Formats: sequence, C-alpha cells, structure tokens
Amino acid sequence: MKSIYIQILETTAMGLILVSCNFLDVVPEGSATTEDIYKTQAQAEKMVIGCYSEIPNYFHPQNFPDVTGSDEMVMGHRATTRWFHYKSLMNGDESSSTTYYGLWSNTASSYPTGAVKKDIWNAVRYCYNVINNLDKVPDITEENKKTWKGEALFLIAYYHQIMLEYYGPIFMVKEEKASDMPSNLMRSPYDECVDFIADKYDESAKLLPAVRASGEKNRATSAAALGYKARLLLYAASPLVNGNAEFYTDFKNPDGKSLMNLNYDREKWKKAMDASEEAIKLSEANGYKLYGGDAANAERGRKNYHEAFVGGNSGAFNNWDEILFGLADQGTISYCIKNMAPRIGFSSYSSKGFRGYMFPTWSCATRYFTDKGLPWTDDPDTKNLKPEMLVSSPDYPAEKTSCFYLHREPRFYASIGFDRGKFEIQNGTIMLKCRRGETQQDDGVESHEYQCDNGLYCQKWISSKDSYNATQDKITYNSWVFPYLRLAELYLDYVEADFEYNKELSAKSLSYLNKIRSRCGLPSFQDSWSYVGGIPTDEAKLRNVIHDERSNELAMEGRRFHDIRRWKIMEKVLCRKEKSWNIAGKTAEDYYKLTEMNDGSYIDRSKIMAPKSYWLAIPIDQMQIDYNLVQNPGY
Repeated sequence: MKSIYIQILETTAMGLILVSCNFLDVVPEGSATTEDIYKTQAQAEKMVIGCYSEIPNYFHPQNFPDVTGSDEMVMGHRATTRWFHYKSLMNGDESSSTTYYGLWSNTASSYPTGAVKKDIWNAVRYCYNVINNLDKVPDITEENKKTWKGEALFLIAYYHQIMLEYYGPIFMVKEEKASDMPSNLMRSPYDECVDFIADKYDESAKLLPAVRASGEKNRATSAAALGYKARLLLYAASPLVNGNAEFYTDFKNPDGKSLMNLNYDREKWKKAMDASEEAIKLSEANGYKLYGGDAANAERGRKNYHEAFVGGNSGAFNNWDEILFGLADQGTISYCIKNMAPRIGFSSYSSKGFRGYMFPTWSCATRYFTDKGLPWTDDPDTKNLKPEMLVSSPDYPAEKTSCFYLHREPRFYASIGFDRGKFEIQNGTIMLKCRRGETQQDDGVESHEYQCDNGLYCQKWISSKDSYNATQDKITYNSWVFPYLRLAELYLDYVEADFEYNKELSAKSLSYLNKIRSRCGLPSFQDSWSYVGGIPTDEAKLRNVIHDERSNELAMEGRRFHDIRRWKIMEKVLCRKEKSWNIAGKTAEDYYKLTEMNDGSYIDRSKIMAPKSYWLAIPIDQMQIDYNLVQNPGY
C-alpha cells in the first residue's frame, strides 16, 4: 500500500473546502518524507486541509443515499442504479459482496460499475499523523498548532460518526499505526463507539474557535463539534440502538460480547438533551442564529425559509450564520439544480436545460402542516378535504388545482412546486403547468429519461437566479452552501430528547420549537394546538407530531434518511408505495386523480426489510481478512 504521504498528494480536496489548495505543492517532487510535509507552517496547513477530503458528498444523488434514500426526495423511475446508488438499497441489492458504497473498505477485487469510494480509515490515520507531527513544524504559531490539532480531533470523531451511522458498531482507530488494517480487529459495542467519538468532540471543542474568519467558514469549529456530539447522542438514545432486543439479541462478537445494549436506558435521552443545550448555548453566544428572524406574516416566513438556503437575488449566498458545517462544492450544487428545476424554454421533451428529474415525494409534500401549524388531518379546516377536490389556485384564481395546495404552511410554498402554482426561477416567477402536453409535463415516453413522475417539483433549492437560455443552451446557476449541520437541528434535537426523557415538552423546548416556527411565519406550537383543544397528551400522538416538526424543517436535507432508521420505522415508511397524480391527465379533472407513483424496474419495495435495510453490509473482503468481524444482522 502507498505511504500516507504519497496518498495525500494524490488526493483531490472535495468541494467542502472553499479555499483552493494544490496538494502537489505540499512537498517537492520525489519521495516525500515527514520532514517534507511538515517543513513549513504553510505546507502543514495543506496537510490539515487534506484531512477533510474523504468526507462523503451527501448531497449528490449519484453518490450517497442521504437525500434520495428516504421518503422525501427521489430520482425519476427511468434513472438506473448504476448512476443513482440509493436504488440499490431500495431494491435490496446491497450485500457484503456487492455494494455501491466503498466506505468500510475500498480495496475489494470488484465493485459494481459506478460504486463510490471513500478511504475513511486512512483519513483517520492522516488526522493522527497531523497531531503527531505539528510540534515538528519550525515556524508554527501556538494558535495554529492548537487549532489544527482541534481540526484533526474533530475529523477523527466525525469520520467515526459517519461509519457509525451507516454501519452500526465499528472498530475504533485510536492511533496512526501502519496504513494496512490489522487482521484481528473486533467491532466495538455501539455504546463504546459513542463514548469514544463524544470524547474526541469534547477534546476538539476545547481547541477550536467557535466562529471562523470569512475565508475559513467551512472548516471545523467548536460549535460544529458540540453540534455533532448532540446528533451523536440523540442517535444513541433512539429506539434502533437503545434497548433493541428485537434486532440484536444475537448480535455478538466471537468472544460473546454483545454489540448492542439490549436494555433500554432512559438516561441516554438526558445526555442528548444536555449535549444539545450545550451546543445551542455555545452557538448562540457566538452569533449563530436562524436566518431572517421572526416573520411578521406568512409571506415573510416563506421568504425567510427559502432565502435561508438559496439567498435573495444576489446569485451567491453563504448562510454561515445558521450553518455550522456544510458543502460548498458548486459542481454538485449546479448538478442538483439542473436536475431539480422544472423544464424551461421547451414546449416538448428535451434533454437540454433543466430536467425536473429529482423531485419531492407525495409523502414529503403532504407531511407539511397547514397554515394553522397543524397536521392536515387535525386541522378542522382541512381534515375532511380530499386530494381530488378541485379549487382555485392560491396563486392564479382562474386556474384549477388540488385543495391539498391550499391552507399550507409557509415552508410548503418555499419548498414545493405544484401544478398551477408559482415557482421562482428564470429571473422571476412562473406558473407551473404539469399536465400532459404542457411545459412541465411527463410525456409518458419511456426513452425520455429526464422527467418528473408525480407532478411535484423542488423549490427549496431553486431560486429566481437559476435560469436557462435555450438559444445559447446555457444555464446560469445560483451558488450557495448545502448544510450538513445547522442551528435549527440543534433546537429540534433538544425538543425530541426532552420529550422522550420527560414525556412532555418543557417551556425551554417550546421556546426552541417556536424559534423555528416564528422564523417561517407559523403560530407558536401552543397557539396552533389551541385550535383543537391543546397540545396532545397522548404520547404516541405527540411523538409523531415532534417527528413531523423535525422532518418538515429539515426536509430534503438528508437527515430523514437517518431519522427513520434511528426511530426504527424505516421499513414501515419505505415499504409504502408513493402516490402521484395521474400525470397522463390533460385536464384538471383527469390529472387530479390520485394513483401510485411509477417506481420503474429499479425499486422493489418488498425487499426493504428489517433488520437488514437499517445498515450497510460489512464488505466480504474484510470478513475474509478478519475472521473476528461479525456481519450486520439480516445479511
């Protein structure tokens, strides 16, 4: 195997890093040595930056399953597993010998064409190499030594957390060692992994600044460290891994040691609650805040929420006031914009321009609350309304649309595009026309790949600055930062942990929840539920509401993929066929008939099952090398 130094030279930094680096500048030509890498402060910093390069690109639908692998966003049914790997999970094709996700190992003799690989374990070793060698840099300042060590510790924790979320119990890399993985490692019990990662986040937080200078906003901070620790502990308290004897009674190492705690521990929720509060306090004390502040009305709330992600009309936007860690790779962002935005500039199918190929599901769209801040089936104004009921469009009264598009909360209109509704694009606002024979249609021709299967479009990541010039065949893209972690999530972490620990929402939880609601123009939680007699007292009901509060705020950001797993509801959620309008309909009466969405031949929901589909498989090449490794349940 190549030395760590040569590997680093051959690594290309992912778009997470905004600062431009040429890793070939780290050392002179020839055989690199430790002295070369750490000869100067400038070269050492490039090594630090290189340590970020193996972080997965969660937003790109051709890479990891986070955004498209749940029930909130998908690619069109014509899209193949070769290009969109989440369909391998949805179709039950992932196995120890065939995986599209080269994370645990990327050294197998063969992978499916298009498999995505990240060298996670060696990235961790690179981080230890930084820690072990910073003292050797002759001209390094004490401040840089402290901060760069903090970054390395943060990344050690983060890389382990990535593996924990995808694979469950892992083994822990605690020192640099050799670049080859030992062949006698056992997976550590889940709770031991959590403790190790949490400790590393605590160590890093003591060394890192809470806020970065403008040119370094994308690098680790103490706010991000404590924020990820809160996410870690919330996951650890959740039903999937906290007392789940149903899945894990026989999940043991060869020495008989159980890899999961089979007894429920309520105190884990208290740890998650405390960690969330610590992260919130640090973040707020250092100027992090929700974009836009309190909204005076629904329209201001819609703008607040939409602009928090794509900005106003500048064409470039970086919301580092709310984002604690994020992806600024404009190649990925422009690819997603191209595939999310509805067709513009053509009266019939074209593969040019915007595609509308990556779109929100019926589940995502209908989960949003009403304008009273209630679930649709709880609001007295909407609970008896059926989707097929036609009404005047809220935006174009002369046009007919579904009643499901009325009375929705501001985040719905900021996030979802629908037939006969407004859509911000093309340097202004257009009316979407999604019926057969119209501009934003699916024309039904199977060979015409780039089309939407349900008549819904994503507005959340599309702005008026995204435009297509058909004459020049040129797309102008807005630029922004995709959030991997933002302040709103920390508020929601606290709310969920508080509820699960105390079985009710405290005044503090309500205040955090209402910060989120106020920003997007919703009534307070208490005021919303006053319409129907008060906040639910039934535990299961209130839990579902809290889950929906989280899913609506974080919609299409990749968190629900992990949430439905840690809540232990994944198979119930994903086995349901998604719904669609009758996209072959040419009139309002024909179009607005609810049917099942076409999944195509690349998804078989009957193969989504517990416990297998909750984790990725340990690759067979690693099982053959290390006979102490036990496979995940279900494989």
